[in-house]
Amino acid sequence: MGAEEIKKDMDIIGWPSDLAYEQWVALPVSGARPSARYKHAAAVADEKLYITGGSRNGRYLSDIQAFDLRSLTWSSLKLEIDPDADTSEYSGLQEVLPGISDHSMIKWENKLILLGGHSKKSSDAMIVHFINLEMHVCGVMETSGKIPVARGGHSVTLVGSKLIVFGGEDRSRKLLNDVHVLDLQTMTWSVVEATQTPPAPRFDHSAAVHSERYLLIFGGCSHSVFFNDLHVLDLHTCTLQGTNNSSKFSIEQGLA
Repeated sequence: MGAEEIKKDMDIIGWPSDLAYEQWVALPVSGARPSARYKHAAAVADEKLYITGGSRNGRYLSDIQAFDLRSLTWSSLKLEIDPDADTSEYSGLQEVLPGISDHSMIKWENKLILLGGHSKKSSDAMIVHFINLEMHVCGVMETSGKIPVARGGHSVTLVGSKLIVFGGEDRSRKLLNDVHVLDLQTMTWSVVEATQTPPAPRFDHSAAVHSERYLLIFGGCSHSVFFNDLHVLDLHTCTLQGTNNSSKFSIEQGLA
């Protein structure tokens, strides 16, 4: 079935109910499609799929694309700089949104929060950008505490009101296996200190949380090895268990 046939047969308003079980369908989208890309970030908020940044032909992209899940229409989101955003430490980096790839993006309240990533105007420390979806403004969020080193290819997982950052690759291509926590209520960073051997340094891995307690880390790669190991971090007891070992962690600001 071609896209035109789908468009004729599908009720645009109630399209999810028209989908066949366990069958891929090319949606009959309208509007200008985003350019092809990889290493971008995506998140769903208020019945829209948002795409930010990415790489294409060696270039960092800075656009923000929105796909309306009700009308199946692509559009480009136009933003302005928030005049109330932080302009102190990162003022030299602040623009509407810098070209960025290999970053992470999480929806929090009425905002999209972008963490890290690679950019031509990278900082030594991880920068946290935000996009206010109600006001259509963006900027850099001021954070304090033990701010992680800048990186890309890391994972970010939302647990309650805290973001858990693991691993990635820094600006010098050094692989990382550290764990950091950003409290979104106070915008304060804390670090998880390993008392025994943590998972091997890696980037482009996957992370998910189970039961709002167990952080799961799977796969990823180094510059020469692909991983298929699975590690679980108990965020209440700060104990990590892996496929071949177990390690204990201490955390400065607990998640329980």
